[in-house]
Amino acid sequence: MLAERGNAASSFCEKVSVFIPVYVGSGLLEGLVKTLTNDAYERKEIFVIIDEPNIESLKIVEKYQDKVKFILNNHRRGKVDALNDAVKISKGEILVFLDSDVRIENSNLLGEIEKEMGGFDILDVKKEIIRDTFIARMVYYEYVSFNFVNFIHSKMIKRCFGVNGAAFAIKRETFEEVGGFSKVVSEDLDIVVKILLRNKEFKYTEKISVHTRAPSSWRNWLSQRKRWGIGAGLWLKCHWRNLIRYVKRYPHVVIPSFPILFPTLIPMLLNYVFSNFLGYKILDFVLMLLATRFNFLIPLFFSTSMAIVLITSILNFFIGFLISSIFFYAASKKLKLHFNILEFTIYYFSYQPIAFFALLTGLITPFLSSKYELDWKV
Repeated sequence: MLAERGNAASSFCEKVSVFIPVYVGSGLLEGLVKTLTNDAYERKEIFVIIDEPNIESLKIVEKYQDKVKFILNNHRRGKVDALNDAVKISKGEILVFLDSDVRIENSNLLGEIEKEMGGFDILDVKKEIIRDTFIARMVYYEYVSFNFVNFIHSKMIKRCFGVNGAAFAIKRETFEEVGGFSKVVSEDLDIVVKILLRNKEFKYTEKISVHTRAPSSWRNWLSQRKRWGIGAGLWLKCHWRNLIRYVKRYPHVVIPSFPILFPTLIPMLLNYVFSNFLGYKILDFVLMLLATRFNFLIPLFFSTSMAIVLITSILNFFIGFLISSIFFYAASKKLKLHFNILEFTIYYFSYQPIAFFALLTGLITPFLSSKYELDWKV
Protein backbone atom coordinates (compact mmCIF):
# COMPACT_ATOMS: atom_id res chain seq x y z
CA MET A 1 0.00 0.00 0.00
CA LEU A 2 2.78 2.42 0.96
CA ALA A 3 4.70 1.48 -2.16
CA GLU A 4 1.65 2.23 -4.30
CA ARG A 5 1.29 5.62 -2.68
CA GLY A 6 4.98 6.34 -3.23
CA ASN A 7 4.69 5.42 -6.90
CA ALA A 8 1.60 7.56 -7.24
CA ALA A 9 3.41 10.51 -5.69
CA SER A 10 6.44 10.09 -7.93
CA SER A 11 4.20 10.07 -11.01
CA PHE A 12 3.35 13.71 -10.28
CA CYS A 13 7.03 14.67 -10.38
CA GLU A 14 8.16 16.35 -13.55
CA LYS A 15 10.61 14.52 -15.76
CA VAL A 16 14.12 16.00 -15.70
CA SER A 17 16.48 15.95 -18.69
CA VAL A 18 20.17 16.53 -17.94
CA PHE A 19 22.59 17.76 -20.61
CA ILE A 20 26.39 17.63 -20.37
CA PRO A 21 28.41 19.00 -23.33
CA VAL A 22 32.00 17.75 -23.56
CA TYR A 23 34.87 18.71 -25.82
CA VAL A 24 37.34 15.78 -26.11
CA GLY A 25 37.15 14.77 -22.44
CA SER A 26 37.10 15.82 -18.79
CA GLY A 27 38.76 14.42 -15.71
CA LEU A 28 35.53 14.89 -13.75
CA LEU A 29 33.19 13.41 -16.37
CA GLU A 30 33.05 9.83 -15.09
CA GLY A 31 32.40 10.93 -11.51
CA LEU A 32 29.68 13.29 -12.71
CA VAL A 33 27.97 10.61 -14.81
CA LYS A 34 28.21 8.09 -11.96
CA THR A 35 26.62 10.52 -9.49
CA LEU A 36 23.78 11.37 -11.86
CA THR A 37 23.01 7.75 -12.76
CA ASN A 38 22.88 6.93 -9.03
CA ASP A 39 20.72 9.98 -8.27
CA ALA A 40 17.63 8.97 -6.29
CA TYR A 41 15.30 10.85 -8.64
CA GLU A 42 13.65 8.27 -10.88
CA ARG A 43 12.07 10.36 -13.66
CA LYS A 44 15.29 11.42 -15.34
CA GLU A 45 17.22 11.07 -18.57
CA ILE A 46 20.86 11.96 -19.06
CA PHE A 47 22.41 13.20 -22.29
CA VAL A 48 26.18 13.46 -22.71
CA ILE A 49 27.25 15.09 -25.98
CA ILE A 50 30.95 14.64 -26.80
CA ASP A 51 32.76 16.39 -29.63
CA GLU A 52 35.94 14.59 -30.76
CA PRO A 53 35.95 12.09 -27.84
CA ASN A 54 39.30 10.84 -26.59
CA ILE A 55 40.03 7.30 -25.39
CA GLU A 56 39.02 8.04 -21.79
CA SER A 57 35.69 9.46 -22.94
CA LEU A 58 35.03 6.38 -25.07
CA LYS A 59 35.68 4.15 -22.04
CA ILE A 60 33.03 6.11 -20.11
CA VAL A 61 30.61 5.69 -23.02
CA GLU A 62 31.15 1.93 -23.00
CA LYS A 63 30.71 1.73 -19.23
CA TYR A 64 27.50 3.78 -18.96
CA GLN A 65 25.84 3.33 -22.34
CA ASP A 66 22.91 1.42 -20.80
CA LYS A 67 22.06 4.29 -18.42
CA VAL A 68 23.06 7.38 -20.39
CA LYS A 69 22.24 8.64 -23.88
CA PHE A 70 25.57 9.47 -25.48
CA ILE A 71 25.81 11.58 -28.64
CA LEU A 72 29.27 11.39 -30.22
CA ASN A 73 30.55 13.77 -32.89
CA ASN A 74 33.81 13.13 -34.72
CA HIS A 75 34.21 16.87 -35.31
CA ARG A 76 33.78 19.94 -33.12
CA ARG A 77 30.16 21.03 -33.49
CA GLY A 78 30.21 23.50 -30.65
CA LYS A 79 28.25 23.81 -27.42
CA VAL A 80 25.20 25.65 -28.79
CA ASP A 81 24.32 23.23 -31.61
CA ALA A 82 25.11 20.22 -29.42
CA LEU A 83 22.74 21.34 -26.66
CA ASN A 84 19.92 22.59 -28.90
CA ASP A 85 19.85 19.33 -30.86
CA ALA A 86 19.93 17.22 -27.70
CA VAL A 87 17.03 19.17 -26.21
CA LYS A 88 14.96 18.41 -29.32
CA ILE A 89 15.12 14.65 -28.70
CA SER A 90 14.65 14.90 -24.93
CA LYS A 91 11.35 14.51 -23.07
CA GLY A 92 11.88 16.31 -19.77
CA GLU A 93 9.75 19.18 -18.54
CA ILE A 94 12.79 20.52 -16.68
CA LEU A 95 16.08 20.95 -18.53
CA VAL A 96 19.28 20.85 -16.45
CA PHE A 97 22.53 22.03 -18.03
CA LEU A 98 25.86 21.01 -16.48
CA ASP A 99 29.43 21.60 -17.59
CA SER A 100 31.62 18.51 -17.85
CA ASP A 101 34.07 19.82 -15.22
CA VAL A 102 31.42 19.90 -12.49
CA ARG A 103 31.51 17.76 -9.36
CA ILE A 104 28.30 16.87 -7.51
CA GLU A 105 28.26 15.70 -3.91
CA ASN A 106 24.47 15.48 -3.58
CA SER A 107 22.80 12.10 -4.17
CA ASN A 108 19.41 13.78 -4.71
CA LEU A 109 20.42 16.75 -6.84
CA LEU A 110 17.67 16.30 -9.45
CA GLY A 111 14.93 15.86 -6.86
CA GLU A 112 15.99 19.07 -5.14
CA ILE A 113 16.11 20.91 -8.47
CA GLU A 114 12.59 19.73 -9.28
CA LYS A 115 11.42 20.91 -5.85
CA GLU A 116 13.15 24.32 -6.01
CA MET A 117 11.94 24.86 -9.58
CA GLY A 118 8.29 24.99 -8.55
CA GLY A 119 6.67 28.22 -9.78
CA PHE A 120 9.84 29.52 -11.46
CA ASP A 121 11.08 29.50 -15.06
CA ILE A 122 14.85 29.46 -14.55
CA LEU A 123 16.87 28.23 -11.58
CA ASP A 124 20.47 29.04 -10.69
CA VAL A 125 22.33 27.01 -8.07
CA LYS A 126 25.25 27.73 -5.76
CA LYS A 127 28.60 27.15 -7.45
CA GLU A 128 31.90 26.70 -5.66
CA ILE A 129 35.40 26.41 -7.06
CA ILE A 130 37.42 23.31 -6.21
CA ARG A 131 40.17 24.96 -4.14
CA ASP A 132 43.16 22.85 -5.23
CA THR A 133 45.53 25.54 -6.64
CA PHE A 134 46.45 29.16 -6.02
CA ILE A 135 44.48 30.23 -9.10
CA ALA A 136 41.47 28.29 -7.81
CA ARG A 137 41.65 30.06 -4.45
CA MET A 138 41.56 33.42 -6.20
CA VAL A 139 38.77 32.49 -8.62
CA TYR A 140 36.80 31.19 -5.62
CA TYR A 141 36.14 34.76 -4.43
CA GLU A 142 34.88 35.75 -7.87
CA TYR A 143 32.32 32.98 -7.52
CA VAL A 144 31.37 34.29 -4.08
CA SER A 145 30.39 37.55 -5.80
CA PHE A 146 28.61 35.74 -8.68
CA ASN A 147 26.57 33.74 -6.18
CA PHE A 148 25.64 36.67 -3.98
CA VAL A 149 24.62 38.96 -6.84
CA ASN A 150 22.21 36.33 -8.15
CA PHE A 151 21.03 35.66 -4.59
CA ILE A 152 19.99 39.30 -4.04
CA HIS A 153 18.43 39.56 -7.51
CA SER A 154 16.40 36.43 -6.77
CA LYS A 155 15.28 37.59 -3.34
CA MET A 156 14.46 41.18 -4.27
CA ILE A 157 13.09 41.16 -7.83
CA LYS A 158 12.97 37.52 -9.06
CA ARG A 159 14.78 38.68 -12.19
CA CYS A 160 18.40 38.45 -13.31
CA PHE A 161 20.55 39.52 -16.26
CA GLY A 162 22.96 36.56 -16.27
CA VAL A 163 23.95 33.18 -14.86
CA ASN A 164 27.16 31.22 -14.86
CA GLY A 165 26.50 28.35 -17.26
CA ALA A 166 28.31 25.67 -15.23
CA ALA A 167 25.00 24.53 -13.71
CA PHE A 168 21.44 25.84 -14.09
CA ALA A 169 17.94 24.66 -15.01
CA ILE A 170 15.16 25.97 -17.27
CA LYS A 171 11.56 24.91 -17.82
CA ARG A 172 11.20 23.34 -21.26
CA GLU A 173 8.30 25.58 -22.25
CA THR A 174 10.42 28.64 -21.41
CA PHE A 175 13.43 27.29 -23.30
CA GLU A 176 11.32 26.65 -26.39
CA GLU A 177 9.54 30.02 -26.09
CA VAL A 178 12.84 31.92 -26.32
CA GLY A 179 14.12 29.71 -29.15
CA GLY A 180 16.78 27.85 -27.18
CA PHE A 181 20.42 28.89 -27.12
CA SER A 182 21.54 31.47 -29.67
CA LYS A 183 24.72 31.05 -31.70
CA VAL A 184 26.79 33.40 -29.55
CA VAL A 185 29.93 33.09 -27.42
CA SER A 186 28.14 33.68 -24.09
CA GLU A 187 25.05 31.58 -24.66
CA ASP A 188 24.28 31.45 -20.91
CA LEU A 189 24.14 35.26 -20.57
CA ASP A 190 22.16 35.55 -23.80
CA ILE A 191 19.41 33.09 -22.90
CA VAL A 192 18.86 34.74 -19.51
CA VAL A 193 18.31 38.12 -21.18
CA LYS A 194 15.84 36.53 -23.61
CA ILE A 195 14.00 35.02 -20.65
CA LEU A 196 14.11 38.35 -18.81
CA LEU A 197 12.49 40.13 -21.77
CA ARG A 198 9.52 37.78 -21.51
CA ASN A 199 9.03 38.69 -17.86
CA LYS A 200 9.76 35.16 -16.62
CA GLU A 201 10.67 34.49 -13.00
CA PHE A 202 14.20 33.69 -11.82
CA LYS A 203 15.31 31.91 -8.67
CA TYR A 204 18.70 31.34 -7.09
CA THR A 205 18.99 28.64 -4.45
CA GLU A 206 21.85 28.18 -2.01
CA LYS A 207 20.35 24.84 -0.95
CA ILE A 208 21.78 23.13 -4.04
CA SER A 209 25.53 23.24 -4.55
CA VAL A 210 27.95 22.06 -7.25
CA HIS A 211 31.72 22.36 -7.48
CA THR A 212 33.62 23.29 -10.62
CA ARG A 213 37.26 23.60 -11.63
CA ALA A 214 39.20 26.81 -12.20
CA PRO A 215 41.63 27.05 -15.15
CA SER A 216 44.69 24.87 -14.57
CA SER A 217 47.27 27.49 -15.58
CA TRP A 218 47.59 31.25 -16.01
CA ARG A 219 47.64 30.77 -19.78
CA ASN A 220 44.30 28.91 -19.62
CA TRP A 221 43.00 31.53 -17.20
CA LEU A 222 43.90 34.33 -19.63
CA SER A 223 42.27 32.45 -22.52
CA GLN A 224 39.10 32.01 -20.44
CA ARG A 225 39.04 35.69 -19.47
CA LYS A 226 39.51 36.73 -23.07
CA ARG A 227 36.54 34.54 -24.05
CA TRP A 228 34.43 35.82 -21.14
CA GLY A 229 35.29 39.45 -21.95
CA ILE A 230 34.65 39.22 -25.68
CA GLY A 231 31.51 37.17 -25.07
CA ALA A 232 30.24 39.76 -22.59
CA GLY A 233 31.14 42.53 -25.04
CA LEU A 234 29.14 40.92 -27.85
CA TRP A 235 26.27 40.32 -25.41
CA LEU A 236 26.38 43.97 -24.33
CA LYS A 237 26.57 45.15 -27.95
CA CYS A 238 23.46 43.13 -28.79
CA HIS A 239 21.35 43.82 -25.69
CA TRP A 240 22.54 47.22 -24.40
CA ARG A 241 19.15 48.89 -24.89
CA ASN A 242 17.37 46.16 -22.95
CA LEU A 243 20.04 46.23 -20.23
CA ILE A 244 19.68 50.00 -19.81
CA ARG A 245 15.92 49.56 -19.38
CA TYR A 246 16.65 46.85 -16.80
CA VAL A 247 18.97 49.19 -14.86
CA LYS A 248 16.37 51.98 -14.95
CA ARG A 249 13.69 49.64 -13.67
CA TYR A 250 15.75 48.05 -10.88
CA PRO A 251 18.55 50.54 -10.03
CA HIS A 252 18.45 49.63 -6.33
CA VAL A 253 19.53 46.08 -7.19
CA VAL A 254 21.61 46.44 -10.36
CA ILE A 255 23.86 49.38 -9.40
CA PRO A 256 25.12 47.82 -6.11
CA SER A 257 25.85 44.62 -8.06
CA PHE A 258 28.77 46.19 -9.94
CA PRO A 259 31.05 46.89 -6.95
CA ILE A 260 30.14 43.45 -5.61
CA LEU A 261 31.24 41.81 -8.85
CA PHE A 262 34.20 44.15 -9.30
CA PRO A 263 35.61 45.42 -5.96
CA THR A 264 38.25 47.40 -7.89
CA LEU A 265 35.45 49.86 -8.71
CA ILE A 266 35.12 50.87 -5.04
CA PRO A 267 38.42 52.85 -4.74
CA MET A 268 37.75 54.32 -8.19
CA LEU A 269 34.37 55.58 -7.00
CA LEU A 270 35.90 56.90 -3.76
CA ASN A 271 38.58 58.74 -5.75
CA TYR A 272 35.87 60.35 -7.85
CA VAL A 273 33.89 61.39 -4.76
CA PHE A 274 36.92 62.87 -2.95
CA SER A 275 38.20 64.65 -6.08
CA ASN A 276 34.86 66.47 -6.22
CA PHE A 277 34.78 67.15 -2.47
CA LEU A 278 34.54 70.90 -1.74
CA GLY A 279 37.34 70.99 0.83
CA TYR A 280 39.68 69.15 -1.55
CA LYS A 281 38.92 71.66 -4.31
CA ILE A 282 39.42 74.65 -2.00
CA LEU A 283 42.84 73.35 -0.91
CA ASP A 284 43.82 72.80 -4.54
CA PHE A 285 42.66 76.31 -5.44
CA VAL A 286 44.59 77.95 -2.56
CA LEU A 287 47.81 76.14 -3.50
CA MET A 288 47.39 77.12 -7.15
CA LEU A 289 46.74 80.76 -6.19
CA LEU A 290 49.86 80.88 -4.02
CA ALA A 291 51.94 79.31 -6.79
CA THR A 292 50.83 81.98 -9.30
CA ARG A 293 51.69 84.76 -6.84
CA PHE A 294 55.00 83.26 -5.69
CA ASN A 295 56.83 81.40 -8.47
CA PHE A 296 59.27 79.74 -6.07
CA LEU A 297 56.29 77.83 -4.60
CA ILE A 298 55.52 76.04 -7.89
CA PRO A 299 57.70 72.97 -7.08
CA LEU A 300 56.15 72.83 -3.61
CA PHE A 301 52.65 73.14 -5.07
CA PHE A 302 53.31 70.37 -7.58
CA SER A 303 54.82 67.99 -5.04
CA THR A 304 52.07 68.73 -2.49
CA SER A 305 49.32 68.11 -5.06
CA MET A 306 50.93 64.83 -6.15
CA ALA A 307 51.32 63.75 -2.52
CA ILE A 308 47.65 64.50 -1.80
CA VAL A 309 46.55 62.50 -4.88
CA LEU A 310 48.81 59.57 -3.93
CA ILE A 311 47.78 59.51 -0.27
CA THR A 312 44.09 59.82 -1.19
CA SER A 313 44.35 56.96 -3.70
CA ILE A 314 46.12 54.69 -1.20
CA LEU A 315 43.62 55.58 1.51
CA ASN A 316 40.70 54.90 -0.82
CA PHE A 317 42.17 51.53 -1.77
CA PHE A 318 42.36 50.54 1.89
CA ILE A 319 38.86 51.86 2.62
CA GLY A 320 37.64 49.82 -0.35
CA PHE A 321 39.45 46.79 1.06
CA LEU A 322 37.76 47.24 4.44
CA ILE A 323 34.32 47.58 2.82
CA SER A 324 34.88 44.59 0.52
CA SER A 325 36.28 42.38 3.31
CA ILE A 326 33.27 42.99 5.53
CA PHE A 327 30.89 42.41 2.66
CA PHE A 328 32.57 39.25 1.34
CA TYR A 329 32.78 37.82 4.85
CA ALA A 330 29.06 38.46 5.41
CA ALA A 331 28.13 37.08 1.95
CA SER A 332 30.26 33.96 2.50
CA LYS A 333 28.68 33.36 5.88
CA LYS A 334 25.17 33.84 4.48
CA LEU A 335 25.71 31.40 1.60
CA LYS A 336 27.91 29.02 3.66
CA LEU A 337 30.98 29.62 1.52
CA HIS A 338 34.65 29.70 2.50
CA PHE A 339 36.36 32.95 3.54
CA ASN A 340 40.01 33.48 4.51
CA ILE A 341 41.21 37.03 5.18
CA LEU A 342 44.76 36.38 3.92
CA GLU A 343 43.49 34.89 0.65
CA PHE A 344 41.04 37.73 0.25
CA THR A 345 43.80 40.32 0.82
CA ILE A 346 45.78 38.82 -2.08
CA TYR A 347 42.59 38.62 -4.14
CA TYR A 348 41.68 42.26 -3.54
CA PHE A 349 45.09 43.92 -3.94
CA SER A 350 46.60 41.71 -6.65
CA TYR A 351 44.27 39.33 -8.42
CA GLN A 352 41.07 41.37 -8.76
CA PRO A 353 42.59 44.47 -10.47
CA ILE A 354 44.31 42.20 -13.03
CA ALA A 355 41.11 40.20 -13.58
CA PHE A 356 39.04 43.38 -13.89
CA PHE A 357 41.26 44.97 -16.53
CA ALA A 358 41.63 41.65 -18.41
CA LEU A 359 37.84 41.42 -18.58
CA LEU A 360 37.52 45.10 -19.51
CA THR A 361 40.00 44.64 -22.38
CA GLY A 362 37.94 41.78 -23.76
CA LEU A 363 34.71 43.69 -23.17
CA ILE A 364 35.66 46.65 -25.36
CA THR A 365 37.24 44.51 -28.11
CA PRO A 366 33.99 43.86 -30.07
CA PHE A 367 33.26 47.61 -30.05
CA LEU A 368 36.65 48.40 -31.57
CA SER A 369 37.09 45.59 -34.08
CA SER A 370 35.29 42.62 -35.56
CA LYS A 371 38.57 40.74 -35.94
CA TYR A 372 39.47 38.66 -32.90
CA GLU A 373 40.43 35.05 -32.31
CA LEU A 374 38.94 32.71 -29.74
CA ASP A 375 39.84 29.16 -28.83
CA TRP A 376 36.14 28.37 -28.79
CA LYS A 377 33.55 26.88 -31.11
CA VAL A 378 30.22 28.67 -30.87
